[in-house]
Amino acid sequence: MKEEFVINDVSDEEGAMTRRILIVDDEEALLIALKKLLNEKQVDIDTAETLEGATKLIGDTEYDIVIADIRLAGVLNQDGLEILQYVKKHSPDTRVVLMTGYGSPEIMEYAFSLGADFYFEKPVSIKVLKDAIRSLKP
Repeated sequence: MKEEFVINDVSDEEGAMTRRILIVDDEEALLIALKKLLNEKQVDIDTAETLEGATKLIGDTEYDIVIADIRLAGVLNQDGLEILQYVKKHSPDTRVVLMTGYGSPEIMEYAFSLGADFYFEKPVSIKVLKDAIRSLKP
């Protein structure tokens, strides 16, 4: 039996629910891969590569979930945490999943204190990511 991946909450014309997801990462190949792997029926996915691009999209669109890399532009950068703070200020019902290739217990604790729903260190398996998204009920 094939499990259907449905992560939706806005009704379309047939009454089916649709969720909007924003994926933010500075690696274009990863954005393309995640968009393809998470793209299912009734899921709308947008992508951004920068803090500025992400905040513009968040300001213009109501997202159910934002998935963001913590470091978008350099080793010392933590734009993903700024995105998290922006989301919680401007769209408090939006759920946030953070990912990083440079994690630490301190960064994880800080991310959760800011309101992150999930924190993963890369590489993250697509199954783990899908399970996390499914668990984020609207």
